Amino acid sequence: MQYDVIVVGSGASGLTAAIRAAKSGLSVLLLEKADHFGGTTAVSGGGIWIPGSPQARAAGVDDSPAVARQYILEVVGETANPTLIDAYLDNGPEMVAWLAENSAVEFLISPPSSDWYPDVPGAVNYGRLLSPKEYDGKKLGSDFADLRPAREEFNAPGGFMIDLFDLPYLAAMPSPKSLVHFGKLAAKFGMDKLRRYPRGTRLTMGNALAARLLRSALDAGVRLQKSTAVDGLLENGGRVSGVRAGGNDILANVGVVLASGGFSANEQLRRAYMPFAEHHVSILPYENTGDGMNMGLEAGASLDGDNLVNGVWAVVSKLTRPDGYVARYAHLIDMSKPGCIAINAKGERFGNEASVRFVDAMHADGAVPAHIVGDAAFVKKYGMGMVFPGGSGLKKLVEAGYVVQGATIRELAGKIGVDPDGLEATVGRINQFAASGVDEDFGKGSEEIDREIGDPRHSPNPCLGPVATAPFYAIRIYPGDGSTTVGLRIDEHCHVLDAGGTPIEGLFAAGLDANSIWRGKSPAHGCNVGPAMVLGYIAGKSLVEARVPA
Repeated sequence: MQYDVIVVGSGASGLTAAIRAAKSGLSVLLLEKADHFGGTTAVSGGGIWIPGSPQARAAGVDDSPAVARQYILEVVGETANPTLIDAYLDNGPEMVAWLAENSAVEFLISPPSSDWYPDVPGAVNYGRLLSPKEYDGKKLGSDFADLRPAREEFNAPGGFMIDLFDLPYLAAMPSPKSLVHFGKLAAKFGMDKLRRYPRGTRLTMGNALAARLLRSALDAGVRLQKSTAVDGLLENGGRVSGVRAGGNDILANVGVVLASGGFSANEQLRRAYMPFAEHHVSILPYENTGDGMNMGLEAGASLDGDNLVNGVWAVVSKLTRPDGYVARYAHLIDMSKPGCIAINAKGERFGNEASVRFVDAMHADGAVPAHIVGDAAFVKKYGMGMVFPGGSGLKKLVEAGYVVQGATIRELAGKIGVDPDGLEATVGRINQFAASGVDEDFGKGSEEIDREIGDPRHSPNPCLGPVATAPFYAIRIYPGDGSTTVGLRIDEHCHVLDAGGTPIEGLFAAGLDANSIWRGKSPAHGCNVGPAMVLGYIAGKSLVEARVPA
C-alpha cells in the first residue's frame, strides 16, 4: 500500500494534519491504535488558546501578537524557543479561519477565562480562549459509533453531555430559565434513547471537537483505520518512507506525522518523568503509551531537553468498578467552590484549593495522596467528585468506598486516617475565614482566576465557605495529568530533528509526540488542545509544501 501521507493517531493534532493535507490533494491514511477515533481530544474540554483569533476580532477584542508573545515568553522563561512561539502565534488564527472555511470545525469565543499568570504583563481575562461549538452526533451517521465517548464520570453522566455554556444555567438552578434549558436538553436526550442511540447525540466540549474533525476528515477523503497499532517506521536512503503496521509495510511518498498521544499510560516513562509515579493517576486514554516518541527516537530523533514541568497536572480521584474499569474524575470545578478544603495526613490545608496549579502544592507538601473534605450542605449544593449536585449518587459512592462519610469531623478523620486534632483545628480556622471572606493562609478566592470557578452568589468570598453541617464527607485525591509534555524536538515546520538539529526527512511530529512549546508551563486554559491543533495544521501545510510535483 502507498499514500502520500501517513498520520499516526486520531486526536486533534493527527486529524487536523490529515485534513489540511487531504484538502490540498494529498492521499492520506490515518492509523489509530484504539478501537475508537478521537484520542485524548475526545475526552478533553476541547478549548484552544488562540490570541488574535477571528472570533476575538469580531468581538472587538484588541489583542496584539506582540502582547501575547511578551506574556508567553515571560511565563515560560529563558528555556522558551521564540521561533516555535512565533510559529504558534502566526498560525493559530490562520488555522481557525482555514478550518471555518474548509471543514465542519467551528469555534465560539468562550466566557471570560483568565490567563493562568494574571500578574505577568500581557495576561488577559477574555478573548484568547475558544470553545468548540456543540455538534449533532447524528451527522456522523454510522461513524458515530467509531467516535470515542466522553467520560461519563466527568461531563457525560449516562451519556448526557453538558457544555461550558451550560454552566451558568447549572449555577442558577432551580430558576425557571434554567429548568427550561435543561428540560429541553433532557427531552432531546430522551428522544435519542427512544431512537436507540447508545448515548446522547448532543456532543459538547472535546467530544464535539473530535466529532467535527472526524466528520471533516471523512469529507476530505482521508482513509481512517482504527484498531491498528504502528510497530515502527520504515527508512530508505536516510528518510522516513513509511510505517510497519499489522505486519504490513505501508509507504508514504511525502511524509509520516507522529501524533499518537504521549506516554501517560507507559509505566516506565511515568517513573522516569512523573513525581510520585506510584500514586500518579492520568486521565488520558490507556492507549497513550509513548509509541510515537519511541518510534521517533529509534529513527534518530532527539528529545528537546529538560522541561520546566513534565505534565499538565490535574487533581484526580478514582474508583475501581466491579467490572475492573477504573473511573477517573478530574477535579476542575468542585475544589474552587465555597466549603471545600484539601488536607494532608496531618489534617492540615497545604495550598489554595482553587488554584489551577494545586498539584504543585501536593508535590511540594508530599501530600500524596491527600483528601478533599466538604460538609452535607456543600455536597448537596455543588456535588463533590463523582457525586452530582443535589447529592445524586452519594449513597452508592459511599457504599463503594469512593466517598467516606463521618457523623463528626473527628469520626471522618479517623475513617480516612488523618490526625483528628489537626482536622478539627483546620475546619475551625477555615470557618473563621469563611465568615471574614479572607483566606489568611493560602489566599483562596483572592484572584479573579479563582473566582471564575467559584459561586458568584456566595459572599463575601465566592470560593470560601464553612464546613459545619453534618454529616461530613471526604474523597481521596491524587496528582494526575491531562497531558504529558516531554516529546520530540521539532522545528517551526514540525519537522522532527536529530541530535544535531538537522531535520529527519519525511518525519513530522505534532500534539503530545512533539515536546511542549511551553516547556510544560502552560500559560492558560486551552494550551493542550491549542498546540495540538496548531502544530497539526503546520505539519499538514509542511507536507503540502514538501510534495514533489508529478
